[in-house]
Amino acid sequence: MRWFHESMDRLQAATIRLAMPQAFRHGTTSPSLREHLDAVRLSAPLLTAQKRYRLTADTLVGPLACGYRVRLGSRPDLPVLIYHHGIAEMPYDKSFRGIFGWHAVDAHLVALQAPFHRTWWTVSNGLTTISRFMAMCAVSIAMMEAVRRRFHDYGAPRSLMAGLSLGGFLSLMHHLHVGTATRYAPLLAGPDISHTMLATPFGRLLAPEARAQTEHVEALLDFRQAFQTSDTRHIFPLLARYDLHMPYHHLHPCYLDSQVPTPLLTRGHITGSMSFHALRNHLLSCLEPLRQAATAGAQPENISWLKP
Repeated sequence: MRWFHESMDRLQAATIRLAMPQAFRHGTTSPSLREHLDAVRLSAPLLTAQKRYRLTADTLVGPLACGYRVRLGSRPDLPVLIYHHGIAEMPYDKSFRGIFGWHAVDAHLVALQAPFHRTWWTVSNGLTTISRFMAMCAVSIAMMEAVRRRFHDYGAPRSLMAGLSLGGFLSLMHHLHVGTATRYAPLLAGPDISHTMLATPFGRLLAPEARAQTEHVEALLDFRQAFQTSDTRHIFPLLARYDLHMPYHHLHPCYLDSQVPTPLLTRGHITGSMSFHALRNHLLSCLEPLRQAATAGAQPENISWLKP
């Protein structure tokens, strides 16, 4: 059934290409992710009984709206799972609801909403330049950390950063640029998203002038070397064998070189992202040691608050 899984990936890319103008059509240069991240000013409100939170972040490209929804666990000291959606996922919590739905999970659950992800039109309008894309990524990373800190103050010192596709890449960017979560679970993703933009069917979604800036895009969004020199003991990815957007043959060697085990779905990117049972089981297996530690009253690992 390889042909089916790969065909679904090609069909999705073609559908988006017909529905949306090409990305980065008005700008193909950008400061680095580190520069964007250093410029973000964002704070998360105190946790209350409220389920949805709306924020505005100050960035290098101006103010950007973002937010998140929360499902609190049964007691404060449970671990928190902070989940980030894929690019142009509509609604932003579609995969989150598919994975968790009404299932009882012994943890706090948070679904992040990146800037621009209100409608297809706002995503298209938001990604007119690569600098705006980088600012979006920086805001999401800053929001991950702001939410994690709020839950730490609430009494939940253990956290799992997770995400699907773009969200998985961003969870790894949190690992590389902040590094304060207890564990990371990137789903159908790795530390290089430039390959997705330049060498997969998704590349047709970029304006030709952006695809021509190969070295610049790679310099901005290929973090494989930084990943391989980082402490990867707390990284627990999940890949898909027939994935055309985040290809297994491209990402697996990076994880292998870093001695990171990579469980595998016999799916493509789209069919894998819809395998909610498998995604849920993977996340729950990553979460279980944190839940057990909370039950036993163990102290979380002492880690730095911010990487230089």
